[in-house]
Amino acid sequence: MEVIFTVIGVVSLFAILVIMFILGYEEALKTKVEDPFVYEAFLVGEGWDKDVFEEYEKIIDILGREPYDEEMRIFLDLVEEGYHGDVLLQKFLERIKKNQHH
Repeated sequence: MEVIFTVIGVVSLFAILVIMFILGYEEALKTKVEDPFVYEAFLVGEGWDKDVFEEYEKIIDILGREPYDEEMRIFLDLVEEGYHGDVLLQKFLERIKKNQHH
């Protein structure tokens, strides 16, 4: 009797596992990662869009280095405010110039 309950339990757990995999697979296809190394470069919890990351790479090219802490704070503030694309880059460069004069 115990063997029957164990077999039923294992089969039901396997069925739940298969259902969870199928549901998760559909969601994973919706949020497919094009380049997993891009997402490793993100700060934890940021979840940048592709265009934001491209602007971050442009900033690295312009500065010739990774942004310092203060510059990174400015960049993250602009991303949080909702700027994307070329506007993000332009606003970042404006704020960096303002900070250099102070």
